[in-house]
Amino acid sequence: MSSLLTGLNPQQQQAVTSTSPTILCLAGAGSGKTTVLTRRIANLNQEHRVGTSDMLALTFTRLAGKEMKERVMKLVGEEEGKKLFCNTFHAFAVSVLQEWGHVLGIDKQFTIYDQSDREAILEQIIQEFGSRTTIKKVLSRFAQTKDVHKERMEYPEECRVLEEYGYRLRKNNAVDLDRLIDLVNLLWQKSPDTMKYYQQMYTHVFVDEFQDTNDEQMQMIRLLNPQNLFIVGDDFQAIYGWRGARVQYILDFPSQYPGCEVVKLEDNYRSTHPIVAAANNLIAHNVYQTEKTLRAHKDGSEPRLIVVGDERMEPSILANCIQEAVHQHGRSYQDIAILTRTNSQIDRVKKHLEERNIPVVKVGGGDIFQKHDIKALIAWLEVILNQKDGMALQKAIQFPEPFLTVDERQQLELYAVAEDLSLLQAMHKYQDQYPGAQRFIRKAKGVFESWICYGVSEEQIPEMTASLQFEILTHVLELSTWYEQRGLRNRMDDIEQALQFIRVWERSRRDVGEDVSLSSFLRWLKHKDIQEKLVQEQDAVKLLTVHASKGLEFPVVMLAGMTQGCFPSRRTNDIEEERRLAYVAVTRAKEELILTRAEKVFTWNNQLVDALPSQFLEEIKESKKI
Repeated sequence: MSSLLTGLNPQQQQAVTSTSPTILCLAGAGSGKTTVLTRRIANLNQEHRVGTSDMLALTFTRLAGKEMKERVMKLVGEEEGKKLFCNTFHAFAVSVLQEWGHVLGIDKQFTIYDQSDREAILEQIIQEFGSRTTIKKVLSRFAQTKDVHKERMEYPEECRVLEEYGYRLRKNNAVDLDRLIDLVNLLWQKSPDTMKYYQQMYTHVFVDEFQDTNDEQMQMIRLLNPQNLFIVGDDFQAIYGWRGARVQYILDFPSQYPGCEVVKLEDNYRSTHPIVAAANNLIAHNVYQTEKTLRAHKDGSEPRLIVVGDERMEPSILANCIQEAVHQHGRSYQDIAILTRTNSQIDRVKKHLEERNIPVVKVGGGDIFQKHDIKALIAWLEVILNQKDGMALQKAIQFPEPFLTVDERQQLELYAVAEDLSLLQAMHKYQDQYPGAQRFIRKAKGVFESWICYGVSEEQIPEMTASLQFEILTHVLELSTWYEQRGLRNRMDDIEQALQFIRVWERSRRDVGEDVSLSSFLRWLKHKDIQEKLVQEQDAVKLLTVHASKGLEFPVVMLAGMTQGCFPSRRTNDIEEERRLAYVAVTRAKEELILTRAEKVFTWNNQLVDALPSQFLEEIKESKKI
């Protein structure tokens, strides 16, 4: 026990050792919440003989889950630590549906459709139906209702499109990414025995970043109704109301769970006194929040505000500050992060830094899996894994060249509808009439035969490593020759880069005892975190939005665009959430905080106008600060 409590303050020790069945841990920024979470798990395992397989730890990002699990493994041993489920709500939902989805008519090897897939299918349905609606209206109904049948009278066109979308999901053995958790909740309500199975399996449930919980996640927690519930979060950092998170859940938790123990972690070990003071001053202007005040333990310099004439000059000032930090103060480029309120600001800053030969990495940019040919290869793998997935098939039959003409594909689709077949089944049945269909099927068969050469049965295919299956597919499609003949060597480089990425992904998963199969990889692609693209070892300035910076920290933070209308955003209807977002930005800084603003900014029609300073600048001031 003593080693688990070493270095912890009294409040942290209380959170680690308390035997209360329900605990709300209010963890301020930089207060060591991950340390508390992981040591509590280790304490339960070592002192109370609770197996890690009896614990469920739900995180907001996969990156946070991975880091937590690695820490737990160091505390309780690799074998025991690997048994812990420590991942996102979505990842947990996938695992439940893989095992029990058949109750809802979902086969185990289902495909996940993300936002871009959803929009593509809905656009297609609107066109086919000749519907008198728009994609924007349909997406609005999708976001606002779970039961289209109840709204058919008020929104008949939109509901008709969404009902067809639901039909196509079922036909393709696919589920929508934004409905994964809903489906699990539906499953548990429809099958109480299934819910009881998970209630008995997980006696201890932990929820990280609870302030970001939405309605579906909260319903999942309530349905699980664990014997022991440990909630950790910080309402000061609730920044996802715009996508459905409800800060009220953490504010109301003590009244919703009478008798719960509340533990406050208010000691900040990340930032200096002046930075913490700035954060406290800022967040004090919010009305709806819990009572807590961060306490710092490190001295440091005051935050700096730099004012420039107009916003065209701001990237140049940022570049000067970077060069000063590196060449005069011995900083590394990777010590520095530039945070902005919007993505459009990022591109402008990135262009200027590159012109100044400053190494920079845009977090969330340059995703190799968004390249056309890589997406097509992924579609091939999705078809091989889930042969009912008509959407993936339509992408695959276009690569590396179209196997079917538009007319041929439409004819086959008509056959499929008339005979209640999938498109792939129709291609099999009528392949003698369509040489392109025959060639496609021959290629797909070649992939299967290659796998068999590795001693793999058809049932074992989903369990093969993603990198091996990706490599075999590129070989069967003869892409190296295809690109060489067309002078497209750069595309082969893209494939090699994607393959290397998959191998890195597999290593990181093996390290924490997690699945490295193709099915696992394809699902990860659909809901990976923006932070997972951050190349930590690269010596470059990090450029990211404040939303993307959540959970990260940097020695030097430069917060750009501090003008009224930019930050806080003119589009906001929740000034308190904007202020919490600014609080997140400030508390990312460990040692230095630099804020910049322009006296003049461009309007939408390219007119240069006067800009007021952000109200947040005044709010973080004390008498001598910035």
